[in-house]
Amino acid sequence: MDTDALSQSQKDALSQLQTLTNGGDVEVAKSVLESVDWDVQRAAEVIFDNVLPASSPATTMDSNVETFELDDSEQGLFGEHRAGREFRPVDGGFSSALIIRPIRAIITILAIPLYPLFSLIRFILRFLRIPLPNFAPFTLSSLTFPYRSLATGPGRESKAMDPRSVAERWVRELEEETGAVCIGRGHRSRSTGVLAENGNGHGVSSGANASAPGPSMLTARPGAWDPDGHDGEVKFLPDFFLGSYEDFARTCQRDATIGCVILVSEEHDDVAEFKRSTLTDPTFVQLIQDNGILVWGGDIRDRDTWSASQKLQATTYPFVTFIALQPRRAPATANAPAPMLTVLSRHQGPAIPSTSAPTAAQTLTTHLNEQLLPRVTAFLIRVRAQASERERERALRAEQDRAFEQSRKRDKERAEQRAREERLAQEVLRRAVEAEARAIEEQRVKETEARAWQAHRMEWRRWVRRGLMMREPRPGETGRGKTMRVGVRMPDGKRSVRFFGEGDGITALYAYVDSLFIAPEFMQDADPREPPNGNAAGDEGLLAEMEKSGRTPEKWWGFKLVLAYPRKDISWEAEKRLGDVEALKGGGQVVVELVPDSVDVKGKQKQTKVDVDVDSDGYHTEESE
Repeated sequence: MDTDALSQSQKDALSQLQTLTNGGDVEVAKSVLESVDWDVQRAAEVIFDNVLPASSPATTMDSNVETFELDDSEQGLFGEHRAGREFRPVDGGFSSALIIRPIRAIITILAIPLYPLFSLIRFILRFLRIPLPNFAPFTLSSLTFPYRSLATGPGRESKAMDPRSVAERWVRELEEETGAVCIGRGHRSRSTGVLAENGNGHGVSSGANASAPGPSMLTARPGAWDPDGHDGEVKFLPDFFLGSYEDFARTCQRDATIGCVILVSEEHDDVAEFKRSTLTDPTFVQLIQDNGILVWGGDIRDRDTWSASQKLQATTYPFVTFIALQPRRAPATANAPAPMLTVLSRHQGPAIPSTSAPTAAQTLTTHLNEQLLPRVTAFLIRVRAQASERERERALRAEQDRAFEQSRKRDKERAEQRAREERLAQEVLRRAVEAEARAIEEQRVKETEARAWQAHRMEWRRWVRRGLMMREPRPGETGRGKTMRVGVRMPDGKRSVRFFGEGDGITALYAYVDSLFIAPEFMQDADPREPPNGNAAGDEGLLAEMEKSGRTPEKWWGFKLVLAYPRKDISWEAEKRLGDVEALKGGGQVVVELVPDSVDVKGKQKQTKVDVDVDSDGYHTEESE
């Protein structure tokens, strides 16, 4: 094949894909890369997962791959740097995959009639709670390429697990292989016997600095430590972040902490020694723990780990890299940009010899103590301090906002209270004005009725003076009975004396007293000759008028007559004679007391109070106050 026409990046991609597939046909590899726009990761997915490339051109980089700056200032300091990309061969090849595909398709078609039987047996076993064997040995995934990062493998479920479950499984397998336990979980299990979790409720392998969504499913493995507190030969692993690589990177960026990524491949012979010596080295593990370095790891046979290896440009395994926030490179005059997640150093290759190998514990410990930590710790502390200051300012602003909101609510409540009080005062004032207006209107109506009644009553007084008030008996007149002398004391203190016959009715006495209330301007000669409203004359007409007005006799007359001493009322009765009044036999002294009318709204007319006095006639009388 003519590869001269390819660019250098295309040649590198072709070389990397051939290394991943252990050689294979160059033309086929080139065609696959061209179909995915020279994206090695997607090309590997097409080959290993039998995924058809998208019809539209794909971008050269996965959208989820974050951009890293590379700090290579420490590269080549420990051990000889290996040139090129060093991948261990894997079983099989690209050419064998071309042969397996048609065979797999034929076997899948032949196995279709057996699917109902397999389903029935699976249902029965599940009902009986018997572990299910794999009844699908001839599926599209059973004969896939033996690269386990993109396929199933021994001890793994056929369906892809979420990154958290994959991380937990890998940590558990690492503990079983090394006989060690994650340091945080080991110490905590001695005291509590439970798996630690961080303050956010996110599970980590030991409950230290890392976090990932959901509770951890890891449990304490018996035999990893002495429950009585005697360590013996107990070995510890770093605390591993349980989650996806994307969550791990975001946590490092959010918390401004150093991240350590550990990538291994079981196909490499150096991985086993790396796990036993480096990952369980007490000095290295304690250094990681003391400096709060967040650790994430996995096997590149898992999809998320393989994707991380592509992003971090891992070339051989075991692979250890340290990442952290670092300031961006920008001109001195420009505004300082936000720091970004940066690869601080890469370490890949064997872990032996223990004093100089790239991934040996002593090499990594020396690098951390003498190179990486002194170089980045001060900046990360400053970043965390700035973040803490921003959080403090945010909390202060939130507190100020809450105080302002509370003050605003109080002011609003006070304003609403004042408005309610003003509305209530206005309502009270309005009701008072309306009540006063009604009172004035009622007063006006009553005064109008009182004036109309007084006018009507004056007409009756004048008629009573003409028609019912009898003249005094003449000397020697005997037709009206024995003459009797009656003295009248008016409410204003005026006295009047008049003679009546014993045969005269009590109406004559009341008519005489009533005539005393007529104003002088009303001349007697001008009094009406007929009763008002055409009523009948005499006591019959008076009774009819009283019933029509709805007033009692005392209120219709407007006064009552009482004997001065001893006090005794002289009530008006129709057709009753003066001689029949026991108190007036032989004459007497009477006092006129006003009776207020119910229609008199002012009610200023009060019953006259009299005190006892003796008039010139020798009768005891009551003086008006």
